[in-house]
Amino acid sequence: MRSSINGKPSLITWKLSLFAYRRHQQAIVSKAIEYNVPVIFVNPRNTSSKCPRCDSKLEYVNRLAHCPACGFIADRDVVGAMNVWLKAHVGAPGSSPNALPMKDEAMTEGRKTREG
Repeated sequence: MRSSINGKPSLITWKLSLFAYRRHQQAIVSKAIEYNVPVIFVNPRNTSSKCPRCDSKLEYVNRLAHCPACGFIADRDVVGAMNVWLKAHVGAPGSSPNALPMKDEAMTEGRKTREG
């Protein structure tokens, strides 16, 4: 697939690079529906730029984040993971959790019968 990407416009290149991630996402959603596990989609944009403790802007030295307001220190990936978790389970400050309940149609779609 990489050889077919060379020389293509950037929009096509971008869409082809997302193909594997989309298939992986669909497989996860399919299994979650099969086992009745809720799925929460979180936009990962800017999740590494704000402090998960006090919501201040972080300063970085290489991959290490430091919050000047509260003194929090962590790796960029850890900060992103914490903020994704907070967005999924807490949502915006003062709001209720943003995990929507699964609809009955979604739960039965693609579900396999399990015997035994």
